[in-house]
Amino acid sequence: MRWLRRAAPLLLALLLLVLAAVFALLAADVRAWQGTLQRDDARFNATHPVQGLWSSPASLPGDPAYHLLGLGDAISYRRALQNFWFSYIGVSHASTLDVTETRVVTENELQRLITGASTAAERSRAANLLGVMTITTPTADSATQEQTLIRAAAYFRQAVAADHTNYTAKANLELLLRLERPAKTKFGADARGGFGPGGSHGAGVLGGGF
Repeated sequence: MRWLRRAAPLLLALLLLVLAAVFALLAADVRAWQGTLQRDDARFNATHPVQGLWSSPASLPGDPAYHLLGLGDAISYRRALQNFWFSYIGVSHASTLDVTETRVVTENELQRLITGASTAAERSRAANLLGVMTITTPTADSATQEQTLIRAAAYFRQAVAADHTNYTAKANLELLLRLERPAKTKFGADARGGFGPGGSHGAGVLGGGF
């Protein structure tokens, strides 16, 4: 055991070097994630239907920086927003899902975020986007149209209640209330096109329309 006592300082030094290397890589991964979000958000805002955005840049196994930064809900929302655009303008040839499947997957993910996202802002953005998806779904008759308006209004109200600073949701709710008033606005493709889903940008979300 004497050799172990003699080697203890060396082993401790080696352990400290390993820990220092891990923390250095972790710090690098955190910076890499921040750069990835900024770069890919800018690419998404410039051209919505882009594949491969927000992929992990981490060098450490298991991507501990992703969990440390709490990026799960933020990335999920970004991908739901991107899938919304895929379903709105047509799925890219690189996707394995058709438009209907993409829309269903997106709606399910947004429903999860509405109730399970870690921040009120994320829950609000998810509710707003789900309202936009509801209102932009083509309707066949007046009865279906009325139910669509009711459901979309509920999502927009939920978005505003969750985050009073979500001005995109407030604008969408105001527009929808105008559409519900008789003889004010025709509920057609042009009216649907006025609703804004919001777009990812950095750590926040900017409002926008079609």
